[in-house]
Amino acid sequence: MTEKQYKELLIATIKMSEHEEKEHIISLLKLVTVSFQKEFAFTYHLPDHRKEYIIISIIPEKIPELKKYENYLDEMCAEIYPVNDDYEYWGLAIKPGILPADSEEVSQEIHFEHIQAEIIEEIRDAKYVIWIAMAWFTNPTIHAEILKKKRQGLDIVIIIDDNDRNRNDAPFVLENNFETYRIEIKSLYKNIMHDKFCIIDLKTVLHGTFNWTVAANYNKETMSIDRNRETAETFADEFLKLKRVAIRQQFIF
Repeated sequence: MTEKQYKELLIATIKMSEHEEKEHIISLLKLVTVSFQKEFAFTYHLPDHRKEYIIISIIPEKIPELKKYENYLDEMCAEIYPVNDDYEYWGLAIKPGILPADSEEVSQEIHFEHIQAEIIEEIRDAKYVIWIAMAWFTNPTIHAEILKKKRQGLDIVIIIDDNDRNRNDAPFVLENNFETYRIEIKSLYKNIMHDKFCIIDLKTVLHGTFNWTVAANYNKETMSIDRNRETAETFADEFLKLKRVAIRQQFIF
């Protein structure tokens, strides 16, 4: 088994596991390189078998994060280690390294100020898709930016809460220009669709506390920009669930 195959098998095994943080572990493993370190020392456990260590290398800033799962990874590495006549799995080592050549860009930015400007910058960089799930969307400046992208031919879909503020405070009607779904969360209480995220090109997600309103610029808000396809796809799954709920409600009413 090659080192690349070993890494792929490790990721596939963890994906099938029941570990509650497996998605996060997998996202880290996609950033690692795996190498085999064969030793001359005998194990004195299996006849004529020498020690072999699995070395997992990752960029230095991610080492503390990966080490949280070191014991679990050690167990998984031992589980998938191939039986052979020469070597025996003898442990895992996590070391600093560089990104593998085939890894995607993964980054996270946290913003506490100038959030509207950051949103607009990300919208302007969009090339194909913008999916928006927003509790309140009444901001004319952001609306103008996504309208420009619609006119460039991008696929834009918007889901918002079906409330009076979205209907009466916005100086625009989203349905006039976009595929729009207004959703009502039904419960014993009058709850709202409280999501606040935007998926761009299925590889970037903007999410946090910031609603797309003018007033949000004057509140203490936060926003994270995650550039990670796996994270984007997770949010996309949630977006499609909300869309299916909104479509069912349209048929009911």
